Amino acid sequence: MITKVLKELGILPSANRVYKQLLEYGPSPARRLAENLGIPRPSVYDSLKQLIQKGLVIEREEGSKKIFQADDPKNLPRLIRSKIEELEQDEKEITQLVPSFIKQEKSSEPQIKFYPGVDGVKQILYDILWHNNAEVLTMWPFKEMVVVLGDDHLANFNRQRIRRKISIRAIWPRDKAVALKDYPFIGIGKGHLRELRLAPQKMIWEMGHAIYDDKVSFISSRKESFGFIVHSSDFAELMRTQFEVIWSASKSVKAEPQWSEEFLKTI
Repeated sequence: MITKVLKELGILPSANRVYKQLLEYGPSPARRLAENLGIPRPSVYDSLKQLIQKGLVIEREEGSKKIFQADDPKNLPRLIRSKIEELEQDEKEITQLVPSFIKQEKSSEPQIKFYPGVDGVKQILYDILWHNNAEVLTMWPFKEMVVVLGDDHLANFNRQRIRRKISIRAIWPRDKAVALKDYPFIGIGKGHLRELRLAPQKMIWEMGHAIYDDKVSFISSRKESFGFIVHSSDFAELMRTQFEVIWSASKSVKAEPQWSEEFLKTI
């Protein structure tokens, strides 16, 4: 575990070994560290320099010798917290830049991106999450989609969606509907930012699609296991128009808060 943590903190492999040696065997001069670890002494000094800068090792003198020892291990949680805060700040800055990236990406020519396999299909949901404060329109055969994407992945997606204030209007085919009590993350209403309707009786489909901004994403059934995103204003407008026609002919599903309110506490 400590090796993994140090790696995540950007500690070099050689410095990782030096730190663990000091933790396990106590204070030591650089020469002994080099001998015990089989690392050239210049590399040991480079490692010690990095560890000292991170506050993980301290240096002291005994006579004419420099002795190195691991500092208080409680510094590790502090470093982890600092790294998390740094990453959170990076996330905020990147999120602010995303709209400009999206504008640069837009062109008059439509773009189609293909995503093979289950892992590829899951990436499509992450694309939706880049569009904060958006409204997403979905034709969603839920029973099929939960098989493809999994309960945990869909629950996590909905947590992040609600945090980003992304609302959903969803239409389910009746043969792919499920009981809301079995899936708390598909709650309906203001808190869940979701409206749900059931399509007319004879409408059935296996592939799900979502319309957002100037994109339309498609997710196949588990049997075929692929997805793709069409980036085209004209195509998105066409699909949005079709959605509204079906929406107006579909039947509203009432909220069942007794099954879904607990999920909101995890947001």
